[in-house]
Amino acid sequence: MSIFARSPYIITIAESGQEGSKVELRIWNGTGSAPVDPTYVLDKLIPAANNVNTYYNISPYIREFITWNVRQEIYNTTPASETTQWCNVEVKRYKLDAGTYTLLDTTTYKAFDGFGYYEQGYNYSLSDVVLHDEGTFYYAYDSSIDPSTNNAYRGGQIMLERQVNWDAKYTNLRTGATLTVSLTGTNAMRDVYRVHPNYYADGNKLEIIGTLSAVKWTGYFKPNLNCRYTPVLCDFVNKYGAWQRTWFYAASNNTLSVENTKYNLMQSTFPNYNTLEGQTKSFNTNGKNSIKVNTDWVDESYNDLLKQLMLSERILINNYPATLKTQNTELFKNINQKTINYQLEFEFAYNTINNVI
Repeated sequence: MSIFARSPYIITIAESGQEGSKVELRIWNGTGSAPVDPTYVLDKLIPAANNVNTYYNISPYIREFITWNVRQEIYNTTPASETTQWCNVEVKRYKLDAGTYTLLDTTTYKAFDGFGYYEQGYNYSLSDVVLHDEGTFYYAYDSSIDPSTNNAYRGGQIMLERQVNWDAKYTNLRTGATLTVSLTGTNAMRDVYRVHPNYYADGNKLEIIGTLSAVKWTGYFKPNLNCRYTPVLCDFVNKYGAWQRTWFYAASNNTLSVENTKYNLMQSTFPNYNTLEGQTKSFNTNGKNSIKVNTDWVDESYNDLLKQLMLSERILINNYPATLKTQNTELFKNINQKTINYQLEFEFAYNTINNVI
């Protein structure tokens, strides 16, 4: 079971006759055992004798254990995901009766810094944890790159919870040839490259295959072979709480905006002042760089990716941290627009002049 901690995750305790309740949370990163002592203990008394329901939102406590300061690049291996980007949560539920706490049950979850939409209801979860939407996606193809040695990661990656007997099956979109990569192991997160290095020039269908050859997830990844402009790379944390890659292929423009504080200058000599000195001076001058990008022509299926990007709290543009300045956009439909281009503006999340202290 999964928890997406940017939305509330509600634990309910409503036992007949209870006087109150308690929740013990044990939260830890990686594949080790749960800590002996609870990370947090939450308790409540019932509101009234005729209303014994007690509720706990555990999401804020989970988010403290997830950070996005690392993004590993992969192109010919399927390594374990960075353990700081997800965590384990053990929830023990207790009821309080006659002054004594009684353990009701223990449940363990995988937790991610993702969210569910309002329409999906409370405690949205995934049965098979593949943290990427299905669909068709494009990547910037560069014929000068040798994918057997480097940079095939341009296709990006998906994060999933590996299970026993799961495989990643790649099917070449031009030749139909297939390659299968075993995803052995249990109870850990793994990064899987979306484009197999051997199929970098042609693109591939990626299928995550479970036991009994059941297809758990399918995505199509195609090279963009007609880039007239220099593509802009965008990595962002999607609605599932995992890195996802997209590209902006059309024209882009860079902008520098400068801010400073001005004050009136007292002349060093008076009344015979120095004309080179001036009457005003500025200090604390610094700048911010921004970039305006265009998606190039996309279809209506791009809308959900765009929503996830606009709602993301972690974005990298060409491997530099950025925030999205564009705060609203129309989500076009193909019936209204035969061709759709979205324009977005990002501001890089650092000052032009290094003043980190």
